Amino acid sequence: MKVRLRFISGFFLFNLMWWQGLMAADAVTPSRPNVVLIISDDHAWTDYSFAGHPHAKTPNIDRLAAEGLTYSRGYVTTAICSPSLATMLTGLHPHQHGITGNDPVRGQPRTSWLDPFFKKPLLPKLLADAGYLTLHTGKFWMGEPARVGFTDDMGSTGRHGGKALSIGRKSMEPIYDFIDKTKEQKKPFFVWYAPFLPHTPHNPPARLLDKYAGVKSAKYLAMIEWLDESCGELMGQLEEKGVADNTLVIYLADNGWNQYGKAHPYENGVRTPVIAHWPGKIRPRNDERRLVTNLDVVPTILTACGVTPPPSLPGIDLLDDKAVTDRDTLFLSNFAHDMVSATEPEKSLWTRSCVHGKWKLITWIENPPKVRPYGGGHRHKNPGADLELFDLLADPHETKNLAKQHPEVVKDLLARIDEWWKVD
Repeated sequence: MKVRLRFISGFFLFNLMWWQGLMAADAVTPSRPNVVLIISDDHAWTDYSFAGHPHAKTPNIDRLAAEGLTYSRGYVTTAICSPSLATMLTGLHPHQHGITGNDPVRGQPRTSWLDPFFKKPLLPKLLADAGYLTLHTGKFWMGEPARVGFTDDMGSTGRHGGKALSIGRKSMEPIYDFIDKTKEQKKPFFVWYAPFLPHTPHNPPARLLDKYAGVKSAKYLAMIEWLDESCGELMGQLEEKGVADNTLVIYLADNGWNQYGKAHPYENGVRTPVIAHWPGKIRPRNDERRLVTNLDVVPTILTACGVTPPPSLPGIDLLDDKAVTDRDTLFLSNFAHDMVSATEPEKSLWTRSCVHGKWKLITWIENPPKVRPYGGGHRHKNPGADLELFDLLADPHETKNLAKQHPEVVKDLLARIDEWWKVD
């Protein structure tokens, strides 16, 4: 299988304009915002009280949503954590940054993927080069946080987190100590808060679990409330330390959960609310129509911090109202859990998808890779159907495949997908 990528030429080059913008950033300008990126882990888009869930208790995230710009039609590029988080480090699609799954196939070294990855423009490094102090906590699949530009961390993460996975579950002190350090040094900061919540093991404190007695998925719901508590504590500390008004907080999940969730191309796998909160800078509102993605995290943060984004990133600034309005299409891809090739990402590809207006088309690879799936991630809602078309506004849970009823829509969306990433 051969892949042809149609992107702006010079995609991996740093052009002069970008470098000039980067070098112009003033490392001591007090008006530059701090940034906190909150990434929940294995959390379905429906499972918040502000989203209407009958049992989930998320008062702190609800407040963040009410006080910020909340995009309810947010997506991640793919439905498992390592490539999704890599997108939030690079601003690139998985087949562009190379991290398409969680692990290499047996016998291949992870360094075959990591060494090229570290050479790409990376959010923590771009911020550190511009004078920011940058802290990693929680989930991370790249071994050493310093290699992507974090100035501070909780130690080597090993395969996917190491000691950093204790953040939120045991203590939030590493974040608070870091903020104190940045205040002493009078430098702006960036915090990557990717707690192992509500991810398995679903072992919530009894005081939370007891609230959900008799409710389906009680442990999972209690884990969500545990996540919410940590978010509330973090927001409270920003207030207490006097930095809340000059801090941009972005919240989203790395991928979904529940049936046809994690590792699946359906909404429960790839959809997430995306919240941007910045007191006095962002007008609170709920946007239920326009499309955003985790590709937008990097350009949004860099732009807010006065750093010119790399020129060929496919994402946009979430705070640029015109750019968000002008976007009408998102592209997604789904891969096997195990990565087959560091140079040919299509070898572990299962699906490509397109969201355009109310429509979503999922196209399944004719001969999917014979490598390990994640949790049945290769299963179809419509077995035997290579094409699935859904009207997301009328059918947000994708219960009815309309591909045969709307061949003209299928043809249009297939052409858009091939223009984005053509697989021959």
